Amino acid sequence: MNHLFANIEIQGSLTFSKELQMDGRIVGDVHSTGPLVIGEQAVIKGTVNTRSVVVRGSVEGNITVEERCDVKSTATVLGNITAATFSIEEGATFCGHSRVRMPAAPAERTLKR
Repeated sequence: MNHLFANIEIQGSLTFSKELQMDGRIVGDVHSTGPLVIGEQAVIKGTVNTRSVVVRGSVEGNITVEERCDVKSTATVLGNITAATFSIEEGATFCGHSRVRMPAAPAERTLKR
């Protein structure tokens, strides 16, 4: 697992393909074909588009995932969430709309349009 530590701040887009544990701050969009874990101290100001995400920190922007989005009790999400599976724990702050949809078929995931 890759790790973006708490003392790191990125201004601009972040793209990755493997699993990432993020504890820093990003002002920009996050794109990945892999899973993302947003730590309790992490802040993202931008859209998140990944395979799956666990949110423990703060996201100000829309989240779109192919598979599962878990919003933990320590999380704050200010934006819309679109996922195949969505869970939110008691104590989390979520201000936005959620849309649960069917996951993409394996053949659709590999097609580029």
